[in-house]
Amino acid sequence: MKKINRLGFEYYVLDNTKNSFFWDIESWEIDNYQILKDESKNHSVFVHAGGWIGPFTLFAANLYEKVFCLEPDPEALKELMVNIKYNKYDNVYVEGKAFLDSEKEIIIGTNSSLGQSITNIFQESNGVLVKTTTLKNFFQKNNIPKYSFLMLDVEGSEYLLFDDYEFYENYKPTLLISFHFSFLNDENFQRMLNSLSRLKTIYNIDIDELTKLREQINFGTSFKEINRLYKLI
Repeated sequence: MKKINRLGFEYYVLDNTKNSFFWDIESWEIDNYQILKDESKNHSVFVHAGGWIGPFTLFAANLYEKVFCLEPDPEALKELMVNIKYNKYDNVYVEGKAFLDSEKEIIIGTNSSLGQSITNIFQESNGVLVKTTTLKNFFQKNNIPKYSFLMLDVEGSEYLLFDDYEFYENYKPTLLISFHFSFLNDENFQRMLNSLSRLKTIYNIDIDELTKLREQINFGTSFKEINRLYKLI
């Protein structure tokens, strides 16, 4: 194990895996770390979809009363669980499932190898069968309160998670979303825009900005993801 420091918080992580090099990249998504730290003043519960090996889950465990994490990739999940156990966090609850728009089993895959943070619903190479759950069912089952902080980093399947207007209207979570536009074809992107347009009655969502970012993808601009924080109006 090795000790790392993120914005003044120290914890231990595995240092003998194929992902160990990642922990030495201190600048990785540092803005998101700061957002998590800032939002901990407003929320006691953090829900994270796409926990991978734990960069935000471990960090959030030092800030939030309760942390709920979903990670469907079984290889990443194993590493995540070891990291949590070694730090003796008793406020972190993990499930090896994926958020989707219905409860079922799906295949997720990757063009690389499992465990490397890019497993997604659009590929079946090196695939693995996983269970899914909906935001509504997960929040209900775990008694997650209204006005919690929800982070979605789900490698493109976020386009399926904004249709349930009733969920967002009832629970009103603050949203930190990692958009992966390069995964989405025109139909999927338009479905997402339609759903987000409806959510503009609840959140400060800029649809025009998202459309322009999508156009940059079409003109060859390359970026892995775009992170946006959406708060209640």
